[in-house]
Amino acid sequence: MRPAAITLVSALHDSDADELAARLVGDGRTRAHRMRVHGTALPVARAVAERVDQLDRTCGPDADHGLVVSLAAGTDVRAVGMMLANAARSETGDDRVLRHVVAVLRADEVANLLWSDVDDAFVAAERVASIVEYATVIALDRLGPLSGRRRRALVALLHRMAPHTLIVAARAVRGPLDLPVSNGGAARLLAGGAGWMRALSSGADLDVPPRGVGDDLVTMRYREPFPFHPDRLATVIAEDLAPGVNGRVLRSKGFFRLASRPDHVGAWSSFGAMLALDPTANRSWDADAPVGQALWFVGERLDVRGIERALDSALLTSDEVLSGPEVWRTWADPFPVWPALDPSHEQRGD
Repeated sequence: MRPAAITLVSALHDSDADELAARLVGDGRTRAHRMRVHGTALPVARAVAERVDQLDRTCGPDADHGLVVSLAAGTDVRAVGMMLANAARSETGDDRVLRHVVAVLRADEVANLLWSDVDDAFVAAERVASIVEYATVIALDRLGPLSGRRRRALVALLHRMAPHTLIVAARAVRGPLDLPVSNGGAARLLAGGAGWMRALSSGADLDVPPRGVGDDLVTMRYREPFPFHPDRLATVIAEDLAPGVNGRVLRSKGFFRLASRPDHVGAWSSFGAMLALDPTANRSWDADAPVGQALWFVGERLDVRGIERALDSALLTSDEVLSGPEVWRTWADPFPVWPALDPSHEQRGD
């Protein structure tokens, strides 16, 4: 039996996802069905899988049909897609159940998050980054308010964030046939297609603009085994990574170690002027935990050497490393407190 191919549609605004999903269902000439779901990833994935099973039973084993799913704003698109792919693989041995993952963005809103120096829209910024980096198609709406230069800069940035993704104007997607032909391999992009993932895992050169496009964007990777000193890192963030000092960082992502919090690996994520430093589920001693600093930056006219020097200055010195975690924990730490570690896991030493 050939299962219904799934297209996931996400956006910052529910109405945008619903509108594009309706167009992707088409005018009846294609065998596409539509549903809208909301909630956390697991129940959403279950609801979609149940609907696919229902369609397969109703339409028959040889039907060439699809399901277009509009996801409520804030749904973890990547988690939903990977759950669906993993379930399909366990049942049929084939994970090619996802036809496309479509992100609908209002270009003027995204540009405002990136270039206006707004520093308190963390939820919107993180949602934009998460739906962009795991999409197979990005549909940009409301391009009119942007200048030609700003439109080109936005598209160039999205290409760096999602190298495999097709970027189109939303108005150009009038029906399902306007999406590229897919072999159902969208799940593999969810696993590791984001620009920052490719750069940190393979060292791929992502500093090459798309063919025919010239821009001012520079990408860089920063890797060092020593942890950061909390107070010095705070100074670097405030002074050296501020817009205009060493260029303008538009997006950064990766993992970091903070000496004053030696038990956890931290997740580093910035979008525009907003930087979030959060704990990951990885304990420092986990075998698969990243070692030291592993960060990726993309921005306009970045001074790579200047940023490297600044970050280097925040690393522990050799003497500080030798002083050990018990001393590190006593240092002043200006960053927001992380949630307490899971008490069911006993610390196994530093």
